[in-house]
Amino acid sequence: MSPDEALERLKALPRPWARDYLAMYSNWLGGVVTEPWLMSVPLDDHLVHRGDGVFEATKCLNGRIYLFERHLERLKRSATSIHLEMPLTRRELTALAVAVIKAGGQRECMLRIFLSRGPGGFSTNPYECPQAGVYVMASRIHPPAEEIYERGANLGVSQVPAKSGFFAGVKSCNYLPNVLLKREAITHGWDFAICLDPEGYLAEGSTENMGLVDREGVLLLPPPDNILEGTTAKRTVELAAGLVERGELAGVVRRHLGVEELSTAAEVLLFGTTLDVLPVCRIDGKPVGDGQVGPVAKKLRALILDDIANNPEMSTAVWE
Repeated sequence: MSPDEALERLKALPRPWARDYLAMYSNWLGGVVTEPWLMSVPLDDHLVHRGDGVFEATKCLNGRIYLFERHLERLKRSATSIHLEMPLTRRELTALAVAVIKAGGQRECMLRIFLSRGPGGFSTNPYECPQAGVYVMASRIHPPAEEIYERGANLGVSQVPAKSGFFAGVKSCNYLPNVLLKREAITHGWDFAICLDPEGYLAEGSTENMGLVDREGVLLLPPPDNILEGTTAKRTVELAAGLVERGELAGVVRRHLGVEELSTAAEVLLFGTTLDVLPVCRIDGKPVGDGQVGPVAKKLRALILDDIANNPEMSTAVWE
């Protein structure tokens, strides 16, 4: 097959899923493209065959990227953890993110930044890669339907073990446990699944953090030692301080949570970039509390939505 024939085939391949792809920057192409058939990563990039890279996913709403600075901070921490030197400054990454979103033409979208070890061969040796890869992707955002916030999600406890210790805190591109976690949820008919850490405590979902409200009205979340601490969960905890001050929440505590506490909780919550704050009203079909969406879930979600809409200090402008 000639290079021209290969290019024509690439252009003609059906990609119904690619209708959501808006724009991508690749430092190997040296620019931004908007044609999905050009949005590719070299096969010999260690990101592809070893999962050797880190990433962040955030969202742009009404022309502003929510919690973008915090996502960049975590991206740098993850890169440092795997001895991957940041190939661009924070200012350069911000400029790229803005350029990609503008090229995609949508004021509301998902934004993903991938930093890879880069192309250089097929071994596990990171030193065979002469230059890191940088890929920035904008795609259409698909938040959960409002109906699930009204009825609450159905959650299951997974048999897939959580990442532990060091690896739990790195947002790496090796997401195989997360993939298996999501597969198990779909297989069992759950909306989401939560895995357990090596000691058997509640950990996290495939892309979600979790917490619960006990019968005394205290918001409880797992400590960050065996989970990836989410930017949304962390911001929610900050906003929850206002509920504590007003007497609408008894307190906020981070501690290990046993599986049995799900059955005695007044409320169970999920936190995530696309979810914001999502109530869980059933555990494998059995009701949480009275089976209805609780007041804390409603209030915390309202606080996050207000933070997104009305707090410019927590977002980065793409369009003013």
